[in-house]
Amino acid sequence: MLTIANAQSKFILAGEHFVVDGAPSVVIPASCFSTQVSLVDQVEQSITASCIFECEQPELSEHRKEYEDLVIDLLHRGARILGIELKGVGLRCLVKSNIPPGQGAGSSSALCQGIAEVLLKHFIANDIHPNYLKWFGTALENDWHGPVSGIDNAAIAYRRPLFYQRNTLTDPIKVPCPLFFVVGTTGSRTGKPYEIYRNLRDKSPEQYQKVRRQIEDNANELRDALINGDLYLIGQMMDTSQWLMKRMGLSTSKIDEAAEKANSLGAFGSRMTGAGCGGFVIALASIDTAEVIQLAWIDMGLKSVRTLQIGDFAFG
Repeated sequence: MLTIANAQSKFILAGEHFVVDGAPSVVIPASCFSTQVSLVDQVEQSITASCIFECEQPELSEHRKEYEDLVIDLLHRGARILGIELKGVGLRCLVKSNIPPGQGAGSSSALCQGIAEVLLKHFIANDIHPNYLKWFGTALENDWHGPVSGIDNAAIAYRRPLFYQRNTLTDPIKVPCPLFFVVGTTGSRTGKPYEIYRNLRDKSPEQYQKVRRQIEDNANELRDALINGDLYLIGQMMDTSQWLMKRMGLSTSKIDEAAEKANSLGAFGSRMTGAGCGGFVIALASIDTAEVIQLAWIDMGLKSVRTLQIGDFAFG
């Protein structure tokens, strides 16, 4: 029996770190990056794994054995959470991914969600509600490396833009028109974004509350702009969010340069996305300017440059 699960990547448009403490956030799925997890029964009574990396990071292949051991570990963790007995069961797991790790695209969450979904489909049921997929993927990621907000897991499970707030019902956003985003990565982080956030929260509580209110207002306005398909307001809110992240010290000169370049070429708005201090930058573009921005970012040295589309595509 062969079972396959596909877990898309994600990009946060507003909220970032503050979502951990209950602030709202806006996140979109990204089909241009994904992790595919396959399970097939095998005669040998053992659990084995193989990993194939298709992203522009050849150094990942040097750590292939570590990733394969991790996949086996996650399969056992997931089975334990679900109450599945793997002793004496023969399974071969294949993981294919083009998500650059550690750069804000949700590679860890995609791996957990892919393993969660493939276990559920292989042993329990083929048709699974996104709420349950999100819950199980989050539980698996929590078990692996500690508490997470669940925003990545929700975006991957629902495959829809979301207005997300921790410990509340997931709120999908219906976007009335196609939206085109260009994404690219500046490389791995050059600082400690989580430390920057914790220092603001713990050592400057008044300033933290002020920034949090601005972040919440930004997320709420961005949600409304997405619902209305207001490209100019979406872009404005992305620029505002980038300004807030830059003030916190979470942006970098390379991200600032890439965002400014995209805007100068006609993007509606641009910002860093993910934890910050390096990693991905995202721009909202028109269908006419997306390729121009892509080529400019490639010329600047950005990697994994892609265009992704979200929204409802029914016309007439």
